[in-house]
Amino acid sequence: MEINDFLVPDIGYLIYRKCTPTWEIAKNEISFCDITYVIEGKGIYIINGVQYEVKRGDLLCIPRGSIRMAQCNVDDLMNLYSANFTLYEMNGQLSDLPLPLLTHIGIKSDLIGLFRELSNAWVRKEIGYHTRTRGLMLVIIHRLFELILLKKDPTSIDYRVKKAINYISENYASNVSVKEIANLVGLNKVYFGALFKNETGILVNQYLTKTRINQAEDMLQNGECNVSEAAERCGYNDLSHFRKQFKMIKGYSPSQCLRNQLD
Repeated sequence: MEINDFLVPDIGYLIYRKCTPTWEIAKNEISFCDITYVIEGKGIYIINGVQYEVKRGDLLCIPRGSIRMAQCNVDDLMNLYSANFTLYEMNGQLSDLPLPLLTHIGIKSDLIGLFRELSNAWVRKEIGYHTRTRGLMLVIIHRLFELILLKKDPTSIDYRVKKAINYISENYASNVSVKEIANLVGLNKVYFGALFKNETGILVNQYLTKTRINQAEDMLQNGECNVSEAAERCGYNDLSHFRKQFKMIKGYSPSQCLRNQLD
């Protein structure tokens, strides 16, 4: 699934709200995106004439131009984080989030931590807070993309697989083997291979190859080195094999990548 990586949020309103029995949102049309994460309780939102019953662990992503209204369940009051923001692409064009209007994502402690940090920075309004809050909002958006669009939760990955991934990131240029990584995390090679694939969806060698090729692409695009130097720096002794792997993963040759950088 393709995700737009060139988004800039401009936050207009942010709050951690502990709802009272009389709390409500009057019917109005919004000119911004509204992300609301329900931490406790229940409530009713009516969006464009459709009623949604929300509860603990639900995420609302209400697009700009929607007509919304809301009220609490007085027997189970809501606590929630709510962020209203305008979303732009890098060229200044308005954009929307490609998220469903209502998704149950459950209670994610890391996501709550991000909202808490965002809320604190917004309230303090210290020098540079606009940059900080935009950055935190982007991290939250990325986290939601992972949970909802990509259907993965990196925070739940087995700690041994995380250790292996970190090791690969730091040692991809050396002659790394699956057995070496398995020994590092204290597992049998076969069991480790199965665990890694179950957690990441790909084999260890596939992950290592992708890491190396991504690094090589960056080096070539930045004009840091030529093709043979990129291959060597990323752990390839066989230039022909490097070219073949690069073309298979990227869909074009490393030489083409270098030419694009020079044009």
